[in-house]
Formats: sequence, structure tokens, C-alpha cells
Amino acid sequence: MIEILNTLLTALFDLLFLPFRALPPVGSLLVFSVLTGILMLWTFGKVSNQDSIRVVRDRTRGNLMGIRLFGDSIALLFRLQFRIFRDLTIYLKYALIPLLVMLIPVLLILTQLNLRYAKRPLEPGETALVKIKLRSPLTLQDGVTLEVPDGVTLETPGVRIEAQKEVAFRIRADEPGRYVLLVRAGDATLDKEILVGGDWQAVSEKKTGANVFDQILYPGEKSIPSSSPFRSVEVGYASRKLTVLGFNLDWILSFLVISIVAGFVFKGPLGVEF
Repeated sequence: MIEILNTLLTALFDLLFLPFRALPPVGSLLVFSVLTGILMLWTFGKVSNQDSIRVVRDRTRGNLMGIRLFGDSIALLFRLQFRIFRDLTIYLKYALIPLLVMLIPVLLILTQLNLRYAKRPLEPGETALVKIKLRSPLTLQDGVTLEVPDGVTLETPGVRIEAQKEVAFRIRADEPGRYVLLVRAGDATLDKEILVGGDWQAVSEKKTGANVFDQILYPGEKSIPSSSPFRSVEVGYASRKLTVLGFNLDWILSFLVISIVAGFVFKGPLGVEF
């Protein structure tokens, strides 16, 4: 089910990103952050008890105004503070379930954005590590090899890290293109996509099947079957740089800030209280 969901979502986001391929990554990130903020705001409005939230909000505002007007009365001040604390607890009860519901689409959106903004393809002449994690140390002892296509050069033999059940190879990108690396351990094989050069596009840094959570976090390729001796294959792509006016931006932080601001901006037009 996770693999089917990942396939459908990746195809959908590929289609959604198609009109933005000509823009710098920052431009499309701005658009999708705003749209996500609006979507989350709309979802919160649909799954939350808006009438009760408005009542609690108005009551809290009244109590805060009372503190400003009657701050010289200690007894009344304590009563008002108690009421505010009580209303905050009631508000959390109304908001908690909608927030939990929103976490699911937000997580899926983040994984798809991470696929496109976290890493960039290798440049011709650039080197990278390919890390292969195994399920059993016995497979490590039997030997693991990495086969590369024309356009990619294998620079070093595998270095075994037995404590982590891992083998690491260093490769060099020679020519732009989309290639497939082949990992072999005995009769078992596993392919891993690798990108060199090209325009801005989705970059799958890790192919895994270790658990459901990993499959959700890395949706770029088909998951590794549980019967495979391989746990994951990861290519050490460099981080993608997003710059505005000479400043480097963290894409996750930028996404969160922009989507939250969009939520505040559109709460009035959409008539949603939170």
C-alpha cells in the first residue's frame, strides 16, 4: 500500500511541478508553500469545531481585556488567569484532533518536496559515496560488488564497515545522464538510479525498504523487498542550494514559515478560526 501511494503521489507531484520547471527552485517552493498553507487552513476549518473555537477565542479575549482593566485587583486577576488557562485547555481539545489529521497530508507533501529540494544531481567530474547497508553481517562477509554503467566510473573498491553492516564505494560522474547502478551480493542484485547533470528535477538519494517509515520518507524509487539481503542503497548527493539576494535558505524552514504566514493571511477570506 505504501509503495502504491508513493508511486501515485510522485506521479502527481511530477505533473504539478511540470509548469514550474523553467523557474528557479525558490520560485516553485514559494508557490507550493503558499498553496500548502491554504490547503492546511481549509482542512483545519473542515475538521475542527469552528463555532466552539470562536466561543473560546472571544471568551479568552474578554478575559485578557479584563486583566488590563482590573489588574489592580489581585483576587480578580487570579480568577481571570485561571479562566484563560482553562480556555486554553479547552482550545487544545478542539484543535488537537484537527492538527493530528493535518499531519498526515503535511508529511506526505514534505516527503515529495524533499525529493525535489533537498539534493541536486551530481555534476560531471564530481565524486560521491555509495553506501550499501545489509540486513545480515553474513552477506557482508560473502562480498558485495558495485557495477557502474558507461558515464560513471568506480574509483575505489568497497570498504566494509562491519559494525554498521555497510559497504561504501566511491564513484565519479563522467557524463550527464540518468544511470542505473547495480549492486550484487551472491545471486542477489539490486538497482539504484543515479542522476548526473540536467535541469532541476527530483533526486532520489536513498532506496530503502527497511521499514514503513523509511518507505514514506524516501518515495523516489520502488522499495526494497523484505526478502532482499539489502537494507538500503544511498548515493551521497550534495545538498541543493536555494539562494535569495545572495542568502542561502533552508528549504524546510522556508516552507514552514511561508505556509504559516499564508495561513494567517488567508484565514479571514476563508473564514477559518484557529
